[in-house]
Amino acid sequence: MKKGLLGLSAFIFAAALVGCSADKDKTDDKDGKSAKTEATTVGDTTAEKETGSETDKDSDPADSLSLKELAGPYHKTGHMAMGEYPDELSPDNIEETLKNDPMTISEDGTLHFCGKDYKLIAEGMDGEDTVFSVEGSGFDMDKYKKSSFSCSDKDYEGPCMFLCTVQHMTVNDEDYPYTQYNVYLTSKGNESYFGYISVDQGEADEDDDRSFDDRDRDDEETDEQA
Repeated sequence: MKKGLLGLSAFIFAAALVGCSADKDKTDDKDGKSAKTEATTVGDTTAEKETGSETDKDSDPADSLSLKELAGPYHKTGHMAMGEYPDELSPDNIEETLKNDPMTISEDGTLHFCGKDYKLIAEGMDGEDTVFSVEGSGFDMDKYKKSSFSCSDKDYEGPCMFLCTVQHMTVNDEDYPYTQYNVYLTSKGNESYFGYISVDQGEADEDDDRSFDDRDRDDEETDEQA
């Protein structure tokens, strides 16, 4: 009887060892699969990131707004100026010049501005904005991104950059993006622009013929009469 009990105990002990071994194998197998799956996932993610970065690197961001899309006549809608600048680049003088000789952009990137022709060069994107420099201005995209005032070298005078700025307007909680076009100007001796001329695509209509100063004056007169 005692011998039988010993035999049964040995059998139970052996079975327990086999069960533990099987459980360990399952655990190891499960861990192995998990590690393999995790490694595969990480690898796929890395590959996707590398593929995405390659795509971003190879594509030209400036293609998002091509010169063909910009081609056509433009009319002045406003301006900003600060500091000292040459008389010929005075916003008032430019406004009169653009009335008599409208600004245009051709499909090959020729900017006709104030009686002269300039070559636009696609520089790429700065955030949502598309940047076109003027050939010969000494424009440097890296310097511009570090300081958005840096637009030319010190020996250059005139239009140095055509910037297509994306603005956002919210109406009833909906976003309505629109593009504003500016020609940036620099004077000789300065790398930074002193101002810009805002323009819009198409021919000017009667309202666009008047400067913002005139419109502000009309608004003031209307307020006084009221």
